[in-house]
Amino acid sequence: MTKDLIQILTESGIRLNKRGDKWSAHCPFHAGDRTPSFFVYPNSSYFCFGCRAWGDAVRFLMEFHGLTYAKAVEIAGEPRKRAVKQVIRVRTTFSMWPYLYGVAQQYHEYLLQMPGAINYMHTRGLTDETLAKYSVGYTDGAVINPESDEEYKLALSSGVITEDEEGNWREALSHRITIPNILPNTNYCDFIMGRTVTKNEVRYLGLSIPKTLYGLVDAKDSPVLFMVEGYIDWLILKQWGYPAITAGGTHVANYNLVPLKERRIIIIPDNDDEGTRSADNLHKALPYSTILDYADLKAKDVGDLGMMDEGMALFDQKVREQISWLPSISPTTLNLWFPRLGEPTHLHST
Repeated sequence: MTKDLIQILTESGIRLNKRGDKWSAHCPFHAGDRTPSFFVYPNSSYFCFGCRAWGDAVRFLMEFHGLTYAKAVEIAGEPRKRAVKQVIRVRTTFSMWPYLYGVAQQYHEYLLQMPGAINYMHTRGLTDETLAKYSVGYTDGAVINPESDEEYKLALSSGVITEDEEGNWREALSHRITIPNILPNTNYCDFIMGRTVTKNEVRYLGLSIPKTLYGLVDAKDSPVLFMVEGYIDWLILKQWGYPAITAGGTHVANYNLVPLKERRIIIIPDNDDEGTRSADNLHKALPYSTILDYADLKAKDVGDLGMMDEGMALFDQKVREQISWLPSISPTTLNLWFPRLGEPTHLHST
């Protein structure tokens, strides 16, 4: 028998007080919480306004009791698990990309109901405007609910949901921040990647369809593309105004390399051994590429720079210093794609 968040909190010795449609308590994650700052919401999530701890039943079991993800799921259960045969209504046929766009919007709307998830993204340097513009979302596994046979088939074939041997299903990206690739000026989405917010050893997990190059269509007219490894890195560079792309991870499939062969690519690797090896391999495969070296900034990746107060200015400076041919681009193009690079830097001295 599975347990809900309220039951788990109560059994963990946490005294909850009803406050309207929410519950409050002294936070179990930080000492000295004199005024209750830990709140439990109707959607079975929690958030502490003191230490910023957040999550749901699964994450609480992992963070507070030190359980593995599998054990936490065993206790708290998987939301909305149901048999295929229960989906009986049939609607007009959907295509994959409009369906995934709808899924991405559901995840984004759910993120907006999760103060903890929003705060987490803020700590990563991302603004509310960026979260909205790129439909960044979150799911705890209780968001998607196929209402027709066609929706169920699309969810299953795309990898939004997975089935077990008994025909029951669950959301594949459960307990993850979701980052979709929305095609510009359309209601189409061709991929969704999920980044774990638990201690799941699989940091990034995507759909079961082939990964796409995020941002390529949006930046198709740019004279140069800035290629990063991770999806948070990609969001940061997009927020900073760069024509950024990512294939997600250190391995880039051959079909994603083809549209880059004749393009000027700035490769921005993670500052670790694997990132260095991957960048070298990419550089060999892409004849018009350059590797940006920012190791002296003491950041593992662009995502780390996004959490620094002067991260954007530091990155701009590296681009100015190392991409010597960039100023030779026509002023009109330079102002369109890199308006900030013509401005003087304003870095504080250390």
